[in-house]
Amino acid sequence: MRKTITALAAFAVLAGSVAPVTARDDRPSAAAKVAQDYAFGERALLNINNMSLWFKRDGWSARNPLNDNSGVTFPRSTDQIIFQDGLIWGGLVQDGDPQELRVGGQTYEIGTVPGAIVSKGVGEDPSDPSVRIYRIRRDYETADLRLDASELLGLGLSEVTDADEAAVRAQYAKDWQEWPAAKGAPFYDNDGDGVYSPSIDEPGVAKGDQVAWFVINDLDVGASTSLYGSKPIGLEVQVTLWGYARTDALGDVIFKKYQVVYEGTATTPDDAVINDMYIAQWSDPDLGDFGDDFAGSDVELSLGYVYNGQADDSHYVGFGLAPPAAGYDFLQGPIVPVYVLDENGEITVDDNGDPVLDTTKEAIWNFGRRPGYENLPMTSFVYFAAGSAIGDPELGEYVGTEEWYNLLRGFQPQPDISNPVPYTNAITGADTKFTLDGDPTRATGWNDGNPLPAGDRRIVLNTGPFTMALGDTQEVVVALLGAVSSTQLRSVAQLKFTDQFVQDAYNSAFQVPSPPAAPAVRLAELDQTIVLDWGWDPSSVATTEGSQSEGFAFEGYNVYQLPSAEATLAQGVKLGTFDEENGVTTILGIDLDETSGIVLDVPQQVGADFGVRRNLRLSTDALRGGPLVNGQDYYFAVTAYNRATGEAAAVTTLESSPQLLIGTPQSPPLGTRYGSEADQVFPATHTAGASDGTVTASVVDPTQTTGHEYQVSYATDADGNTVWNLRDQTMGSALLSGQTDQDGNAFYIGSDGFEVRVSGPPAGMKDWDAAERWWTWAGAEWGAEGFGGAMTGDPNNQWFNATTVTPADLRTVEVRFTAVHEEEGENQYKPLDINNEDVSYAYRYLRGASGDIPAPGDLTTSAEGYDFAPYVINTEGDGYIFQDRVPICLSAWDIESDPPRRLEVGFLENLQPGGLVNGAYGPAWYNTISNVASSGPREWLFIFDLDYTNPNEGQNSDILLNSGLYTEALPHMWIVFSARRQEAFFPQEDATFTLMANHVNTASDVFSFTIPGAEVSDELVAEDLKKITVFPNPYYGVNEAETSRYSKFVTFSHLPPATKIRIFDLSGTLVRVLEKDDPDQFLRWDLSNDNGLPVASGMFIAHIDMPGIGKSKIVKLAVIAEQQFLENF
Repeated sequence: MRKTITALAAFAVLAGSVAPVTARDDRPSAAAKVAQDYAFGERALLNINNMSLWFKRDGWSARNPLNDNSGVTFPRSTDQIIFQDGLIWGGLVQDGDPQELRVGGQTYEIGTVPGAIVSKGVGEDPSDPSVRIYRIRRDYETADLRLDASELLGLGLSEVTDADEAAVRAQYAKDWQEWPAAKGAPFYDNDGDGVYSPSIDEPGVAKGDQVAWFVINDLDVGASTSLYGSKPIGLEVQVTLWGYARTDALGDVIFKKYQVVYEGTATTPDDAVINDMYIAQWSDPDLGDFGDDFAGSDVELSLGYVYNGQADDSHYVGFGLAPPAAGYDFLQGPIVPVYVLDENGEITVDDNGDPVLDTTKEAIWNFGRRPGYENLPMTSFVYFAAGSAIGDPELGEYVGTEEWYNLLRGFQPQPDISNPVPYTNAITGADTKFTLDGDPTRATGWNDGNPLPAGDRRIVLNTGPFTMALGDTQEVVVALLGAVSSTQLRSVAQLKFTDQFVQDAYNSAFQVPSPPAAPAVRLAELDQTIVLDWGWDPSSVATTEGSQSEGFAFEGYNVYQLPSAEATLAQGVKLGTFDEENGVTTILGIDLDETSGIVLDVPQQVGADFGVRRNLRLSTDALRGGPLVNGQDYYFAVTAYNRATGEAAAVTTLESSPQLLIGTPQSPPLGTRYGSEADQVFPATHTAGASDGTVTASVVDPTQTTGHEYQVSYATDADGNTVWNLRDQTMGSALLSGQTDQDGNAFYIGSDGFEVRVSGPPAGMKDWDAAERWWTWAGAEWGAEGFGGAMTGDPNNQWFNATTVTPADLRTVEVRFTAVHEEEGENQYKPLDINNEDVSYAYRYLRGASGDIPAPGDLTTSAEGYDFAPYVINTEGDGYIFQDRVPICLSAWDIESDPPRRLEVGFLENLQPGGLVNGAYGPAWYNTISNVASSGPREWLFIFDLDYTNPNEGQNSDILLNSGLYTEALPHMWIVFSARRQEAFFPQEDATFTLMANHVNTASDVFSFTIPGAEVSDELVAEDLKKITVFPNPYYGVNEAETSRYSKFVTFSHLPPATKIRIFDLSGTLVRVLEKDDPDQFLRWDLSNDNGLPVASGMFIAHIDMPGIGKSKIVKLAVIAEQQFLENF
């Protein structure tokens, strides 16, 4: 059953080495044969997620056809968990044949053959090219398929060629195009016509990311009897396998759906029936080292599983992992009818005498519901151990059928079906059909180890009995699950948690939320630097960040460095999380806490709330430390994650499946120098206009920069908004247009390799300046943009009618003060010298002018009460009514004009008991009363965008005098809501206060910049020829970049696209010819000759011809071969 590997030591010296002797052909031939077999659909892998499963078109399952060893790997690219598995069926066949009891399926022999049953006893011709495995994946056109090809072809990842990857991609395309829907393969009928159209419809099932389908039958007498001696029944089995490329529990599962159709043999009568039929999921699990396994079952979950019998497994220690656990679950068992019972417990019949189905019961059937039926659960679970008193049923003999029928019914595999021997619970001594149904995580009940020690196990999950008439179909769905945690027992707990999630997902027909689409990542491979760029394609960004599952919103990206191409995210290092700046950081979700083994809310994602970015420059090896090394492969992944928007969501976040990224730092191509570096910033020149805005360009990918001149200009759109445009002046083409974002966010021009950031200050106040200020924002915060909320120059943030001043009209203004009366009373704040040149005649407005005038006794802001009535001049009109023009203690100057321009001013008073209505501008001390409260003084200053006029020289009466603050659009430039800062500190002579304006971008502003492109010259080519080399040199039996012991190579570097390398030994014998014609500057030699045999140790001379540039070079290489061992013979 298991392949025995014998190691014979050999030796190697500098003069030569011994090649491995093996029963199989040399590796290139083997790979070619595997590729040929695969193209015919003979064998395939389901390997879209964290688990990979081998299978063949005749029903062979979970065994590796390349080496005849274990065929299920979990976690993917680590070690194996299952040696072989299969589906077994058995029942009492009433078809006239004297052999009534028959068993079929697959274990160590395969009792089925490829093809459907086209009529009674007639199967499809297995040699028909359409009788094959069909395997599709939804992303086959764009996915990186190197790892897929590596696993499928049995090659080291470094050995996979572009042609290998292309062959796998072509097979996916072929299977998509030729999907056998007419035979029963599931598909999404998008146009509803019932016919599969590859350009409209989509092959697959249950939203699976990878799906395989094939059909088998048991009509071949030789195959059927070779299993356990039974004749064929005439069963067709349509097999659908699928998996999900996810990072949650669904990513640790492979689903297997079996549709069993009773078609019959050539002699089967129409009234044939199979009674007391059972179906079993049989498995020979080998969890890492097969000699230390335990088995177990969970009856409530219909789960049978395997786990490690000790804390460590020798096969997983090398991966730094605790032993995982693996198991099978009958997600959907066969259906059986459920009848309505009368009060006596008898089946109710209708008028025709037919039993009445209980339609309140429903079975799952073909991802829907079937009333009047129920699904059978796991009805028994049995196990046995290799080499124990209970062994495998006998292959090829009818006694094996009898032994299996007892197993199917939950008894020991003995041949007497009339007197079956039950299993005995080792704890209670009672007979049981559910062996090992305790809980090893709590050490309760009957667990493995009693009475047998850890070892090589078999597990059988059974369901039945049920009846099948000729023409009936039954459907069984099994999940193959894996889980790994921090200890072998916590892996069991995690497996059960995963199983519950998977069963719930299946019961809901996989109506579960999906993660965001995986980002499309482009790599720039630079000198000791790699740039990961997932913002280069706007359509991909929109897909990833746009439409999400209902109840979910995009949240951010995670970036990982992985230790190998096969590593999982858990084995890697997270380089960063770049999430939306929205207050969401840690996202909790229900998961199994590894420490306690209890289901808790634990962190699922941890963001920084610093905003989304879509590229990352890397120059340091986060796993090993130190800088990135040219010529060395590094492995990365970029994922996207979302978040649930509802508070009671069962699933709170989902992360996209990682797509493997392989980057190799390298110097520029031969004769090339990049004109910039990643992350280098180029400030734009402000070539026109006077705004405070800025434009900067930063390089993302130096390999894409062009050296063109670019220009950012501004315009006003139809809604009056300022928009900006980016143009390639060199090419005369528009790159961006109508953009409104002026917050400095990055806009990526992927085609040219740079990001542009446009910043425009918001309208309004930039800052203020005063040597010794008497104004304060305390008690005057009014939500304005400046001076702590107490000053505004933003025309979009007015408290009265809209201003006629635009953001572009705002100017920096200096307010010049003069001394005032400081004593309390009617004269407070009135200028001491009315003839002072900084005294302005201000337009006075009064709030509440049409109301009652407060009596002096009502005053609350002055110890010296006075009558407001003389200052209420105009009571007619709407809004805040204009009163008169009075001298106040300040002047306002537009100091951007040359010479400075004096401006009109005005102020507001509030006719309230708390007011200071005295015909002079002057706010109260902040500690006395608020200057913005409706009952307070509201002494607010207005600075207008109008040239100042002396009352004796005329007034701006047409614009201001006849206008209330709410009745007309006035030219407000600044509004000051400030209060007095100190109780006894008032405006002083020669004091000033400057209100600094933001100058926004306008249609007159233009910014220009240039990012240097790459330089290419013959002089640089001559210089770079000196850099051509091969590494490692000498080759001391191993290369750190090698991914397997069979993947030996050295690498030639700094090569031009067209290169031919002829390698000679010291005797002048031509050993190998290598050729390339692609942009890659590297070319690997696998240290073998043209016949595929490893070269001996010694010195080699490489003649490097570069016809594209008419140059050549000679490089010497020393190879010291590794000592070889014979593995197979």
